[in-house]
Parts: sequence; C-alpha cells; structure tokens
Amino acid sequence: MIYPGLLVQNRYRVRQPLGKGGFGQTFEVDDGGIPKVLKVLNLEDFYTPETRQKAISLFQREGAVLSRLNHPGIPRVEPDGYFTLAEANGELLYCLVMEKIEGINLHKWMKSRENQPITQAQAIAWLEQLSGILTQLHQQELIHRDIKPSNILLQPNGQLVLIDFGAVREITDTYLQKQARNITGTVIISVGYTPPEQAEGQSVPQSDFFALGRTFVYLLTGQRPTTFDKDFRTGKLQWRDSAPQVATEFASLIDYLMDTFPGRRPQTPQMIRRCLQEVITPLPPPTDQGRRGKKGRREEDLTRVSFLHGGDHATSRTDPHGKSSQTSAAVTPSSNSTVTRQQQSFLTKASSLVASLLTKEPPVTSWQKVQLRRTISGHKDTVRAVAITTDGQMMVSGSYDRTIRLWELPSGKLLRTLSAHTNRVTDIALSSDGKLLASSSYDRTIKLWELPSGELLHSLPKQRGKIRYLAFSPDDRTLISTSDLEIKLWGVRESQLLYPLTGRSVSARIATFSPDGQTCIIGSLDGSLELWNPYTSERLHTHFSRSGGITSIVFSPDSRTLASSSGKTIELWEPHLGRRLHSFSTRLNRITSVAFSADGQTLASGSDKSIELWNWHTGKPLRTLSGHFNTIRSIAFSPDGCLLVSGSDDHTIKIWQLFS
Repeated sequence: MIYPGLLVQNRYRVRQPLGKGGFGQTFEVDDGGIPKVLKVLNLEDFYTPETRQKAISLFQREGAVLSRLNHPGIPRVEPDGYFTLAEANGELLYCLVMEKIEGINLHKWMKSRENQPITQAQAIAWLEQLSGILTQLHQQELIHRDIKPSNILLQPNGQLVLIDFGAVREITDTYLQKQARNITGTVIISVGYTPPEQAEGQSVPQSDFFALGRTFVYLLTGQRPTTFDKDFRTGKLQWRDSAPQVATEFASLIDYLMDTFPGRRPQTPQMIRRCLQEVITPLPPPTDQGRRGKKGRREEDLTRVSFLHGGDHATSRTDPHGKSSQTSAAVTPSSNSTVTRQQQSFLTKASSLVASLLTKEPPVTSWQKVQLRRTISGHKDTVRAVAITTDGQMMVSGSYDRTIRLWELPSGKLLRTLSAHTNRVTDIALSSDGKLLASSSYDRTIKLWELPSGELLHSLPKQRGKIRYLAFSPDDRTLISTSDLEIKLWGVRESQLLYPLTGRSVSARIATFSPDGQTCIIGSLDGSLELWNPYTSERLHTHFSRSGGITSIVFSPDSRTLASSSGKTIELWEPHLGRRLHSFSTRLNRITSVAFSADGQTLASGSDKSIELWNWHTGKPLRTLSGHFNTIRSIAFSPDGCLLVSGSDDHTIKIWQLFS
C-alpha cells in the first residue's frame, strides 16, 4: 500500500495522493528535492490471469515508451522509472515514476479567465504543438484515448504538455478494452470529447484527432461541446456561430478533425500539420490548366499528378472542406523541400503530359434523340424496382402494392402478376440467364421464382428485419440481401443461408456484386462503401462518400468503376485501388438510383420526376428525361442500350427509346 511518508525504492518520498485515472492511482513524490509523479497500476479492474498479464505488459510498455520519448510536450520517464514493489502479502505493485509538470490544465485555465474564448492565432499555435506531441506518440503505436482540456497542461513558458497516459493503449488493444470491468463508464468515456467509435470499444489513432477537435471547440467558444446541437443530416457540431473570431478555413479544419467517421478525419498528425500550413499560407492561385474550363476539366483528376513525386505529399491534397486542391498546388514542391531545376522541369512536363492525357475522353454515345415510348399504369402503388432480362424481351417490376409483374418488351404488355408477398415489395433481382427471379419484401421474406412461368420455387427463412435490397452473383450461385439488421449471403441452389457478413456498418443499406464476381460492395447510411471478398468474408477496403448516406450503387460492366449516389451527388470510384476518381452533382432533387449502359459509357441517374443521362468521365449531362409526376425509384438499361425503363412513386413505369 502506498501512503504519505512512505519511502519507495529508498529514493522517492511519497508526499500526497493526486488522484485516480485510467487503470492507475497517482501520487506526488519527492526525489531528492525534485517533485515527481508516482503512478501505481490498479489490477482490480481485471479478473482473469490473462487480462492481468496483458495490463501489466502494457503498463511496462508505457514506461518503456515514455522513457524513450524526448519531447517537451510529454512527461519524461527515466530509464529506471519503472519498477515493482513487493507487499507483505506477496502481491506485487507495478510502479512508474515520471516528471511532474508545473502548470495549470486548460480546463482550469479557461475557468480562471471566465471561459473567455482564445484567439485563432493562439489556437493555431496550440494545435501545431499538440500535433507535434501526437506525432511522437503515434509513431510509437500508442493512442492517448483521453485528450481533453483537463489532460493538457499549460506551462508558465507557454508549452503545452499532454498528461494522464493512464488510458494510453496499443493501437491493436481491443482485447483488453472488452475485458476490463466498467470500462465505458469510468475510464474511457469523457463526455463531449470521446469519439463514437471509442464509445463502442474500438479506438483507432484518429480517435485522438476527434477529441482534439472537440477540445478546440471548447477553447474557441468557451463552451462545452455538449452544449451545441448537431446537424441531423451530417452529424456536425453547430459551434461556428459561437466563434466569430475563427476564419472559415480554420473552422473547417476543426470540423475535419471531428468527423463522425474515422476514415474521414486526418489519418496522421502530419496531415493535420500540413492542413495548418495551408490555413496559414493560402495556396497559390490555380494555373489556367488547373482551372475548370469550358471543356469540363476535372481538378480532382489533375491531382493525380501529385503521385508522380511522392505518395505522402499526395495525401495532403485533401483539404478540410473535403475538396481537392488545385493542380498547381499538387505539383508544386513544398517550401521546405529541396528541388533542383531539373526536377522542377520534370514535374512541370509530367503535369502537362498527364493533364493532356486526362483531357482525351473516351467516345461516349451522344443520344441525339430520346423518346418516351410508353407509360405503363398497371401498379397501384410505388414501383420500387425494375429490371430487364438479358435477352431484352421481358421487364420485371416490383411494387409497394405487394405484387411483382412481368411485362413484354417493348410492347409493355402484361404477361403475369405474381402475388405471394404480404407486404411491400422492396427489390427484385434477375439471374444472368434470365430464368430466375428473386424478390424481397417488408414481410421479411425472400422469394425465388422461375421465369418466364412465374412459378414460386422457394421462400427463404423469414428474417429479423425488413429486407431492402437483393443481388445475384454473376454465376447465379449466390444471393446477397440487406435488411435493417444484417447482410446475408444465400446459396441459391440450396435455398439456404451460407453466412452473414459480420463486422460491417450497422447502417448498411445496399449491396451488389461486381460483374466479375470477385467482390461485393455494401453502401450504408453513414456514407461508407465497403468492399468485401464474398468468399472469405474479408473486408478489403472502406471508402467514405463526401456527400452523406449512400442511396444507390452500381458497377460498370468491366468491374473497374463504381458509381454511388449520395444526396444530389454522384461519385465515381476505383474500388479495388481504394481511390475516389471524381464527382459531379445534379441540379435536380436527391438522386435515388443510378445505372450504367451496357457499353459502360453512359450513366443514368433518377431523382425527383426526372432522369439524367451523363458522360460520367467528365460529369457532363447529356440529356434530361422528364415525364414522371413523382420521385423515380428505379431505372434500368436494356442489354442493347436502346431502351431505358423507370419506376416511380407515381405508380407508373415508363419505357424510353434512346437514339444515338
């Protein structure tokens, strides 16, 4: 037991207890006239020998790491600062002695000045200091996990020091978090500062950045983060009106730190510092080549040039607004780098070469004429899904009126009505040979039908949640389904569950297979796009939309490009490389569905009452098709690309003839 007056290691005289934090208790001790802090590991929070040993090894590692770090913003630990003490009962006490920092924590400092907000200049200087501290910490594969004003000391000389490393953990340390007793209630959670993923027991390096951003909201407004409302659409904290001294650029950087999703925050402290440099020193004006001209040049495409001179520099091309910087900034070396004239000449020529290559767009069908060929009014409620068989001879539609209907193309003649669902039909999927139809419904069932007879073959086991989307694998052996609660892969021949996809977003909404069958993509309301190997259940990549929740996804026929819609924006991705290509937006209402033409050159999008045809390479709209009287829910091209069908909330299906 540690108590005041005790002499520890024949060296440290205990003066007084300081408090409890993380998994330890701290005391002030005297080391030959020098005040220091003694931290003692508390093992009462760990039940099993395995978790106790894990806690001990991490505590030892903390001491070893802090003894190696030499940064004015981190408490210093001497090489012999870690030791053990044997108690009378034979139990060991695990101890760590570290430098005692003189100063006042920022929470008390703000209270001492009646919570007067700090200036932007002060905030920039402090954010630079703290980013430097986190650089040291993260390079040792440690995350602090409890950054907040009370854990940041302001020394008399103006230097900030990050304290209370009791919650510090290895980046891979999720096992310990799950084993420790009452961890969420008393140890990890700091209300207003803890990021969502950490509250759920999953800490990542970017968790520190969220807490850092929330700390600066407090410093810049003088108000706790919990006093501000959140935008119900984006989840962003509405704090800016309370910080009129802060420029938009710097406020955007703070919001960038606090993004709800770790993948959309800066990925390293170095990225934060680069963003700070861009705030302090505005980027030079774009060159003519970098501007968006009449030919529809894409600034975001030109940023690829930055990969020619270093991938790390290329990552800095994303600013806090989520927009790509101009080409001139991407190809201009940073001021602190040494570049010869020959290197500069090479970069300039390379930039011009890549830009010229990017301006050479592939040929795209011009669609000189589009004609509404037929309007079908057979359904009595929203037409939620439409699809065309691979021979182009039949169209299938699913409706909220609980029916599925088979139609002859292009005549629009009703062939059959399938009535087996007891609630809204939410989606339909056709096998590649056109002989099998799958349908899903709010009745929580999936049904398999034979085509063209319309015979009901199987009804898969009832699910826990309302099923929303379906897709066949290209070989027709597997069916993927999404519901409110889960995503599942089904064996079509066996009509049995193969396995659920676990570890994916809880807000998963849409799923589909790539045309080559090697991957499936899952789109979610949280804006994430997750690429999975459907055969190993391995998540390969996660991308994040810059525009909000995913409403529709579709692969190009060659599997190389993925189109997703969010709000009024369409984003194009190279999913296997984990790279976003570019985006463009409609002037219409929210986009609800997207579809590629059979040749992969044209992209169609459906929204409020209208369909737009796009040259997706440039983001240039080709045609707008108007005729529906309510929101369009689904669109599909015929295999020959000459027909486009659309289903709508107005209860109708429209067949459009396309002339090139």
